[in-house]
Amino acid sequence: VLSENQAAYDVRHYDIHLKVDPELKMISGFVDITFNVLSNIGGLEIDLVNDFNVSVTEIDGLSYPFQHKNNKLFIDASNLSKERLYTARIVYKGKPPIAEKPPWSGGFTWAKSDDGYPWVAVSCQTNGAYIWYPCKEHPSDEPDSADIRITVPEPLSVAANGLLQSVNVTEPYWQTWHWKTRYNINTYNINFTAGHFDLVDRTTSILDNSLKMEFYVLKENSYGANALLDQAEKHLSFYSRTFGPYPWIEEKFGLVQTPYWGMEHQTINAYGNNYKNTDQGYDFLMFHEMGHEWWGNYLSASDWADFWIHEGFVVYAEAIYLEEQFGSDAYHAFFKHRMKDKIPLAHPIVPHRNATMKESSGLDPYNKGAYVLHMLRYLIGGDTLAAILREFISMEKRLPHNQATTQDFIDLVHSYTNVDFNWFFKVYLYETNLPVLNKKINQGSNHTFVEFNWENPGFKMPLEIKYSTNTGIRMKKLSLTNNPTTVPIAQHSDVKIDPTNWILLTVSGSQQDP
Repeated sequence: VLSENQAAYDVRHYDIHLKVDPELKMISGFVDITFNVLSNIGGLEIDLVNDFNVSVTEIDGLSYPFQHKNNKLFIDASNLSKERLYTARIVYKGKPPIAEKPPWSGGFTWAKSDDGYPWVAVSCQTNGAYIWYPCKEHPSDEPDSADIRITVPEPLSVAANGLLQSVNVTEPYWQTWHWKTRYNINTYNINFTAGHFDLVDRTTSILDNSLKMEFYVLKENSYGANALLDQAEKHLSFYSRTFGPYPWIEEKFGLVQTPYWGMEHQTINAYGNNYKNTDQGYDFLMFHEMGHEWWGNYLSASDWADFWIHEGFVVYAEAIYLEEQFGSDAYHAFFKHRMKDKIPLAHPIVPHRNATMKESSGLDPYNKGAYVLHMLRYLIGGDTLAAILREFISMEKRLPHNQATTQDFIDLVHSYTNVDFNWFFKVYLYETNLPVLNKKINQGSNHTFVEFNWENPGFKMPLEIKYSTNTGIRMKKLSLTNNPTTVPIAQHSDVKIDPTNWILLTVSGSQQDP
């Protein structure tokens, strides 16, 4: 949650200079933060966990007193002028938190590859980037660019965001790898991985644009690297055709092998799936993290309350990829078998504003979020939804850096369709429980009569049913509201509700004999 002091400045650039010592499991160095003061500020408030010892804080070369407590670094600098750029330097060292269950419970992972060399990785989406470098830890403030300079023992390599600028020996047996991205970037996406890597690379063409592809892979695993990049080319083509050009075309699409499953670090996706393919023959993990280059990295939430836009949209992308490759049966099977029974209903997809990452985590933003798009497709059609998604990712936003909110998406749907779907979004995005369908069976002398209505006030989702009549099997689409709708069916038979699995719902039923 942004404090008043944090809301008063805008970060433009992070320049990270860190020495990473795998033997001591320690990092040391400094970070320069260039920022613009937007309004009166009581002091510079920066996020950094207490695990580190901060020795110096400077702004434009002048030392300032500071306090470091409660994972906050408060620099006593109330004399900063509005609408002016400053650079703060924070010198620190210490042992960063160790990841207990990466990437979900993040921190540093100090591992070793099979050949005995250190293998160091960072994961921080859930916990926040302030577990390893001082930053303004809020999704609303993306820097315009970043430099990442990581010093590691020889012969380790470092993979990070953007383009490699240089590799220099800075002291005997140590090398500094300097990476730079010139694109705006989420704080948790600024990342590095160090290991005894081979670099497997190529240049490809995506929608007639040249793109560098790089895979930093442990030497013992380089045997599968080119086959994985072959898949990556296919997936990049799908995403670019479906949602628009690859956003970071001037830099690279990158992968780095990590000792944890994966994460969507911009231009250098963490990959730890060991070349495992699904039954349909594609690497799900790489496909998913790649999708975040569009949904999550390029189009980003400015509030963790809107995190479902990152995750649900990428899960939905996998469904339409399966549809493109294998047909509509594969699309519907995806939701029936992989989604429908894996929605915990732990909390609303969109919680209160100014939510924390932990308040928006869990499977609901992923699976229920994807199902929301699936149901929206049922309501408005696949072509209309596809056009909305392309427009949503590329349209001019109210917020900087292509950041969007759930309301922006809802407004776009209304603009495209000229239909008020607030009844739909209210139930599926802002409430935890699924809508309740009341079903009442009355046995008549010649027919069975089934009565349906929605219990949730104002809810009016149309419902497909499949049932037997005296003349055979019928499919029917009912326009349901809170008022009962009665359907006659063959006596002593029943109705299959939503046979194609379009809708998330709970059925409440009763049966009455004549």
